[in-house]
Amino acid sequence: MPKRPRMPFPRPLSGVVQDSLVGLGLAERLREAEIWRIWPDVVGETLACRARPLRIINGTLTVAVSSAPWMQELRFMTVMMKEKLNSHLGADVVNEIVLKAGRVDPPVSEVPEEVFVPRQITPSQLTKIEEYSASISDPETRQAFFELMQTTFEHQQ
Repeated sequence: MPKRPRMPFPRPLSGVVQDSLVGLGLAERLREAEIWRIWPDVVGETLACRARPLRIINGTLTVAVSSAPWMQELRFMTVMMKEKLNSHLGADVVNEIVLKAGRVDPPVSEVPEEVFVPRQITPSQLTKIEEYSASISDPETRQAFFELMQTTFEHQQ
């Protein structure tokens, strides 16, 4: 059996992975998937809140637009958006942009998080919890019940 040729130096893992992706035909799909990540940078935050990429098939990018006035505005901008997307991607990935009316959810990062502030348990509530939990004989179950009741009172509106 012939020996394989010796590598002149070790290759970085990123190069091996990239070659594997190219070999499997996934490199182009990964470049297409990059569109969703760069979309707000390419079109700006205002448009990104009103238009979102839905899918890309054979170079045709379908974009959901929240309303008819925004769709009309974006019709004039499709050539510019296509050029900017391809420029950011470093290749001609997008050949055409098709606009479609649809629901556009706000980006995940812009959804405000609810901040929970637990309520203080009053002494009377604490007494009630202790009374109810006193009848439970198993200490582990009693403790779990006590903590559950305490959390319930903290979360009440």
